[in-house]
Amino acid sequence: MNLSDVSWFKICVCSFAVFIVCTSIGEIQAAGPPKKGEKKNKKKTYESAKTVVDRRLVTTSPRYKDIIKEHGIYYSKVDDKNFAGSVLGYVTPWYNHGYDVAKIFGGKFSLISPVWLQVKRQGNNVFVVNGGHDIDKGWVQDVKKGQRDVKIVPRLLFDGWSRGDYKAVFNSEDVLQNLAKTIVNFYKKHKLDGVVLEVWSQLGGQLRENLHHLVIDLCDAMHTAKKLCILVVPPPFRGPKSGAPLDYMKGMFGKADFDMLAPVVDAFSLMTYDYPRTSPEIGYPNAPYPWVKACILELAPDGSEYRSKILLGLNFYGYLQPPDGIEAHQEPVVASKYLELLPKHELVWSAGGVADNQEHYFTIKNNGQYKGYTVWYPTLKSIQVRLELAAELGTGISIWELGQGLDYFYDLL
Repeated sequence: MNLSDVSWFKICVCSFAVFIVCTSIGEIQAAGPPKKGEKKNKKKTYESAKTVVDRRLVTTSPRYKDIIKEHGIYYSKVDDKNFAGSVLGYVTPWYNHGYDVAKIFGGKFSLISPVWLQVKRQGNNVFVVNGGHDIDKGWVQDVKKGQRDVKIVPRLLFDGWSRGDYKAVFNSEDVLQNLAKTIVNFYKKHKLDGVVLEVWSQLGGQLRENLHHLVIDLCDAMHTAKKLCILVVPPPFRGPKSGAPLDYMKGMFGKADFDMLAPVVDAFSLMTYDYPRTSPEIGYPNAPYPWVKACILELAPDGSEYRSKILLGLNFYGYLQPPDGIEAHQEPVVASKYLELLPKHELVWSAGGVADNQEHYFTIKNNGQYKGYTVWYPTLKSIQVRLELAAELGTGISIWELGQGLDYFYDLL
């Protein structure tokens, strides 16, 4: 699944409102000064002298009142790290609160990937990188302020490429080298720290040997320029086979691909945040725990020297699942929608047995348009258990995406 091409990620949703007033907690502005022509952002968030763990909010039995009251309150020491591995966070213009999140919590991240850039083929041997107008140098400085060691690695999407475009590159080393030169020169010109390549899913798992060659040459060129090279990869397993919830079908990227590319690629942003298929046997989770773990172990079994290069994907969004369970009828849920639907609902922790999802959900009871729908959205507990899994397996994490989650999530990083 290529998230950039999925239509629901491009719906326009306002940054969620923080509506908690607490006189015992200091008030701060979440956003920086507005740019010219923009209205001043009046949304406020709040700092606390205690973490979400100290406030006893990380639990399998969270109360909706506590989530509504506490979700905008985060620990005042915003650069303190709790997770030792690499952390990549995506930022998109569709949910621009993510830009504020990156500025506030930048010290917790190793890598920030703004979704800004696209590379296109314009002729036989002519390539262009679009999106440079979105690069905000002031924002980059704010994210990197002080002693933070965070790298800015904008995602580069191979946008609108035809099969013929790919073949032109695959069939000529000169054309491939010119593509690499175009990309490297752009990233050098804008003083960016590296690239996140999104190209693998576009070919649906076909022409893998050609893709190996492409990725290796691009990463070699980036390394020569002293830039990082990160690859977005789909999970090695799709959903379960019929009637066998823990017996997964093979995906578009496997162990052989990982073994070929791991010596060259600096990190793999693994898309374990969007379970490709749901089933009545396990419910309708976003990323069931057994599947996430199986994906890591499939690519890098115990003893693999490259497992630390995997960035386990975490979703900071969720889904509204219809009673009929049909995937085409589901709807995305981001922070604002979640807080709108949550009041007066009891969250259920889905864990144990076959359905060891280790995620929370609730079923909508009112008589509105979503009656009978289930809402699956991350909670502090579901995030914590995945961070613990990443620590146990020795991987990093990648988050899609920062503007869709709740501010107190970042206490856990």
